[in-house]
Formats: sequence, C-alpha cells, structure tokens
Amino acid sequence: MDRRMQLNATLDSPFPTTDPILGLIGNTPMIRYPGDDAPNLFCKLETENPTRSMKDRIAMGILSEALSGDDPDARSVDTVVEASSGNTAGSIALVARRLGADCHVTCPETTSAHKIGYLRAYGATVHLCPSVGSDHPDHYRQTARRLAGEMDGAFLVDQYHNQSNPGVHARWTGPEIWAQAGPEMTHLVCAMGTGGIMSGTAHAVKQNAASAGTEVRTVGVDATQSNISTAFYDRDPVPYDTAVEGLGKGFELPTMWFDAIDEVRDVDDERAFRVARQSAQEHGFLVGPSAGAALAVGRDIARENPEARVVTIICDGGEQYFDTLFAPDAGASGTDDARETPAQAAAAGEA
Repeated sequence: MDRRMQLNATLDSPFPTTDPILGLIGNTPMIRYPGDDAPNLFCKLETENPTRSMKDRIAMGILSEALSGDDPDARSVDTVVEASSGNTAGSIALVARRLGADCHVTCPETTSAHKIGYLRAYGATVHLCPSVGSDHPDHYRQTARRLAGEMDGAFLVDQYHNQSNPGVHARWTGPEIWAQAGPEMTHLVCAMGTGGIMSGTAHAVKQNAASAGTEVRTVGVDATQSNISTAFYDRDPVPYDTAVEGLGKGFELPTMWFDAIDEVRDVDDERAFRVARQSAQEHGFLVGPSAGAALAVGRDIARENPEARVVTIICDGGEQYFDTLFAPDAGASGTDDARETPAQAAAAGEA
C-alpha cells in the first residue's frame, strides 16, 4: 500500500542550528493511523517537536532570522513580544530563551492558571489583559503592539499577519511531508486557525506534486461556528463561537493562502472532542482537539476514497487540554463551565 512512501525520510532544516534543544524541531515522524478503520490514513506527528506542537517550527524560523548572530550583545533585537496564550506562546518562549532573548507574552485575563504557569516555566514574562474588544487599546493583541513599540530592541512576532508564518511551513513542513509521502499522497488535511501551517504546507506539496506529474487535494478544517470556510466559499459570516482551541477564526487572515487550498470542511465542537478522546482512550494516540477535528475529516476522506493516501497533520498533543478535554466533569464539548467559556477558550486559539 505504501510501497513508495518513505515514512522515516528526513531533510536538512532550512534553519540549521547546533543547539541541542532547537535541533529537535522538525523531521517529525509520519505513521499510519493507529485505528483499524482507515488503513489508508497517515499522520504527520508534529507532537514530536520539543513543546509537542507544530508552532515550534514558526518560532524557530521567525526568531532564528530576527535574532541572527551568535553574539547577543551585537544584536539589534534582544526582546521578543507576542500576543498568544496557546501553543505559539510556549514555542516563542522556548526558542527565545534558547537564542538568548527575553520574551514577553500578552494573554487574555481569562487564560487558565495552567497555561500561564506553562509560559512562565519557559521563562516568559506574562502580561494579562482585560477581556475587551479587539479594537480596544487594552486588548491583548493591541497591548503586544504597544509593548513592542515601547521596548528598545523589541521584535513583535505577530503570527496573525506575519507572512513568515505560512512561509516557514512552505520551506520546511511541506518539503518534509513530500519527502515522506511523495507521489503516493493524494490528500493533505490540516486544521486551520491562523491558516499558516495549512497554507504553507499545501503550497509546497502542490508545487512538488506538479513537478512529479501528480495531484494532491488539499483540505482545510474549520470549526462549524467559524468564518474560515465562509470566507473561502464567499458565504455570509456566522457568529464565531467554538470551544476548540486552535481551530477557526472570526475572520479571514492574510496568513491564509486560499489559492493553495482546494476545499474547507467544517467540524462541530462535539465531534472534534469526541474523536480526540477516542484517539487517546482507544488507540493510545494523545492529540489535541483541533487535531481531533483534522482526524475526523481525514478519516472521512480515507473512507470515501479507499484507494487514496491521506496525510493528516497532527498539530499538537493533548497534554495542554487535560483540564478540559479529559476532565471528569467536562461536558460534551469538552469545556468545563467553571473554567473558560467557549468564547474565552477560542480567544486563545491560533493553530
């Protein structure tokens, strides 16, 4: 079935390093889906990056260039600022620390104590911001812009608008997946938040497929109450409300390269959480809820097309979601009413 797939293939990183931790980013394995209901589904395990998230790649790509130079005293940038309470924040904090820079992260005040502690564990200074509209000067993204402007030698990552977000994946994740799956691959599936990993990876995979004389259908995954799919299909927007962190957005972002994407499918919160739980409890495959949504779509496509070879990107592991995804008192959506509401949890989502 996978005669020409080389699941253990590796590539040199476009961001070489001698650092023992940062050198672990990338060259993540690809495995056959561990369930027995979709033997033609393969999973790219971004969970094998140091922080268990694909966001390590954009942190490494963006910061290794922003903080170029072996001598910290000679740099023009020595402080990194980002607005995030999700995986990106942890990745930025780790990479900044390893590259000798200070890291400041702005988060909504509704961010859980678990997440705040996680960021501080990597040495980040955390700034909690009130839950106000995105245009308010105290909103966490506006606060990050202000801090970056006030600090000497500060660099704002700005994953929501930085074209290096998809660009890093076009240079790194896409070629890596092609080296592993090659022309046997027929479909690429990935959850979309900022759209960076799906857009950049899809762009590279399509280019490689065209050179090989094959085609790969690229399928993005959105939340039901989100506006990536509505923007993609030019439909009226819907009220944005999802409990799945890292999945969906209330509006289209410039990091979404729709010209590289063939299709966007929606997954509701209940199914995303159910598939993520099933993956862990039945298959020993611990993934986050946005990866649960991607797996749901990947399995659908694999069943619809038994001769297809479907690759689904597993963006992160489930360790960050124990207080929601696997809590004994979690509801059907996986969100405990005593913690963050769906809107609050979604405010931190960013995959």
